Amino acid sequence: TAVVARVSEERRATRVVAADELETQEASTPGALQPSNESAWKWEESDDALRTYSALAVVLALGTLPGLRDYGAADLPYFISLALLTIYIGAHRGLTTAQRQMISIKEGALAPLAASVSLSLCYVLVKFFPDFSLQGFLNAYFWLLGSVAAVGASGPVLRRLSGPLGQPTLGINVPEGLLLDESTGAPVTRAEFAPSDIVALAGSLALASAEVASNHTNFTLNNAVACLVASDILQLVGLRSFRTAGLMLAGLLAYDVFWVFGSPKVLGDNVMLAVATSDILTGPVRLIFPRVPGGAGEASGFGFSLLGLGDIAVPGLLACLALRYDASRAVDMGGRARAAAGALLGSLSAADPGSSSTKVATDAADAAELAYDKFADRELRQRDRSLADEGVSALPSALSGPQTAGGSRGTKSAAGSAPPLPPEARLPVSDAVLQQRPYFDTVAAAYVVGLLTAFGANAVTHMGQPALLYIVPATLGAVVARGLSRDELYRVWQYTDVPTYGMPAELLKKADEHDKEQAKKM
Repeated sequence: TAVVARVSEERRATRVVAADELETQEASTPGALQPSNESAWKWEESDDALRTYSALAVVLALGTLPGLRDYGAADLPYFISLALLTIYIGAHRGLTTAQRQMISIKEGALAPLAASVSLSLCYVLVKFFPDFSLQGFLNAYFWLLGSVAAVGASGPVLRRLSGPLGQPTLGINVPEGLLLDESTGAPVTRAEFAPSDIVALAGSLALASAEVASNHTNFTLNNAVACLVASDILQLVGLRSFRTAGLMLAGLLAYDVFWVFGSPKVLGDNVMLAVATSDILTGPVRLIFPRVPGGAGEASGFGFSLLGLGDIAVPGLLACLALRYDASRAVDMGGRARAAAGALLGSLSAADPGSSSTKVATDAADAAELAYDKFADRELRQRDRSLADEGVSALPSALSGPQTAGGSRGTKSAAGSAPPLPPEARLPVSDAVLQQRPYFDTVAAAYVVGLLTAFGANAVTHMGQPALLYIVPATLGAVVARGLSRDELYRVWQYTDVPTYGMPAELLKKADEHDKEQAKKM
């Protein structure tokens, strides 16, 4: 017993030493245990991004086939494919976007009102000022918007495909204060870029210019720009929580239903349809596909079938949130393995030459085990930080999942509130999420079901349909059903999104100090 106790004490002391060495290594070689923001995985630089953008190009190209356009139902798979690819691109690009505008509950509640005011102003312009044209301004606006979106999409892909020409070997000096580093906020005085970026910029400007020159009537160019713009919006704007998502999507459903079905009774005109099919306000704000001549319905005189970008972007925000929730729950086995390998190599390189092989092996194994556990613990703490502690109404016990002695699902204390967690630098999102995204896949499938239902209702009634009437219940219901099936609806309800990267410098310092204290206690 004494021997066992002495060996245990020695191993404990070794772990403390290993912890100190690990902290020293992490401080001296940033990124040894976790990738830095610069070297971290980014979806737009991955093979998955290349495949997705290739699929987008193929769908756009297939839409130009004359035989396909003559087929009456061709618009349905065309719209669904473009919408899904747009949501997929925006959601995955948003995973590693440093700066995102988060929509709070208050802003989500005001969204239907803001959309109604905007739609009303557009309708007044279309109805009462048909000779008043803002098209010159709109063309310039959409040209700039399309150019920026296309550069953001094509730049990383071309860098990946260009080999040495994709390396940032060029640069220009810029005035201080004009550009800021996304992760640190420090001013950038020299902008570096790759030769492939010049090609991306030229191609993007050509695409936006050709779309504007066509007066937004070339449906392939229009849809290409519209998809890129919508995916860019989904990348940069996100919902704060599923509570916000439920409130905003329900409000926008009511908005959509009123302005499609209610406005003819109240105002004597379908306001939504009048604005959507107007020739006064045109631009890549909708997906269009040539309509087969001789069709029936409210908009039979309009030459295109159409799907508004709002019917993509609104449920797309929910899909983005679902993917970020999936990312917060994903287990990065590769990251754990890299942390353990780095600690193992660090321990071996720092080993005393006079030590026995047994001691060197034991110390290295302990260091690797400690690094693995530390990475796993940080993942767990990061998950807990994404759960809201304030302003969350309790759900019925039937929906809250199994209770533990520490509270609901182990996230609450006996007093009903979780102890505050110390600040800590976040682990970057990894490619593990590509194999662990149950909620995103569920929302995407539900979106297809809702959109199919909307098109089916349109075919039966020959009337314009508020697509959100079918999409919102399908997607929100899918999230609830998935949460119940996984016994984690309460955790989903609590989830609160946070920025992907970064913390203020003072919080990072406190996080490092806390990590060192925790390591010494092991």
